[in-house]
Amino acid sequence: MVMHQTQEVTSTVSHEWPQILLMEDETSVAQGLQMVLSEEGYAVDLVTTGQSALDIFYTKGFDLLVADLKLPDIDGMEVIKKVKQGRPDTGIIVITGYSTVPSAVEAMKLGACDYLPKPFTEDEIKSAVKDALKKKERGSKREYSDTSDALKHKVFPAHVVEQPTIEDNARVEKAMSEIRREFRGRSDELIAILQGVQEKIGYLPETALMQIAQLTKLPSASVFGVASFYEQFRLSPVGKNIVKVCRGTACHVRGGSRILEELEKKLGIRPGENTDDLEYTLETVACFGACALAPIMVINDKVHGKMTVAKGKSLINNCKEE
Repeated sequence: MVMHQTQEVTSTVSHEWPQILLMEDETSVAQGLQMVLSEEGYAVDLVTTGQSALDIFYTKGFDLLVADLKLPDIDGMEVIKKVKQGRPDTGIIVITGYSTVPSAVEAMKLGACDYLPKPFTEDEIKSAVKDALKKKERGSKREYSDTSDALKHKVFPAHVVEQPTIEDNARVEKAMSEIRREFRGRSDELIAILQGVQEKIGYLPETALMQIAQLTKLPSASVFGVASFYEQFRLSPVGKNIVKVCRGTACHVRGGSRILEELEKKLGIRPGENTDDLEYTLETVACFGACALAPIMVINDKVHGKMTVAKGKSLINNCKEE
């Protein structure tokens, strides 16, 4: 059921708080999000149509637009475009029940900070809003030496930009030379090209993504959007050996947390980190879906079930020997 425009609620919280414009036409979702964000201390204005969002947008200095894409009048993406054209520094979070790769890529190209498929949790929306406001604050303080530097930070956010080394550049050139022989550079080959480059280098450096954009004649933002959308792609270096530990319920109750703790000590890193020599990367997974084998540890895509602390350490030692 669509809430009538006269039912829209405008927050009365003092303007010293971050101003958020929430564009959502589903009554339950809209009211729930407004309550959650208001409890976090944000001033939230709620609108249920694209036109009402545009009408109110310039009446306040909104810091963030949380935008549904499917609206009763105007496509949500069109609203985002107009908002960004009028006030480029506005943060954008897309929420949608009809998520697709093309819409995610388009949202990134327009400068969206996050893209949340419905349903999402309260913690996910709180985290997304917090991060978007931080990015906006950092962006307002950042000064760019030239337009190319600004484009780099727009297309490749600071938290994923890696400073390439001479060795990295050499590997990229070698990999891209091979890729140009293997592919024709059609846009529909993009995912296969990304997979090929990652297989050759181990991850997708910025310099490689830029060259892939040139090869496929696609915008850099589109290439980055696809690379960051799929979990299979990595935008930062990883170790030669990728060690994953399951944190699912079955694995947890059978000692998975103890195995992870001992691996952290042995490798000297925490989940999401690499060893200094880039020999190992330690990761955790919510669930591998093989609970009968719990607890589970995976090394370089090879599954090891019924794990113990001793067996886990032994597998790491075997990797070192190999």
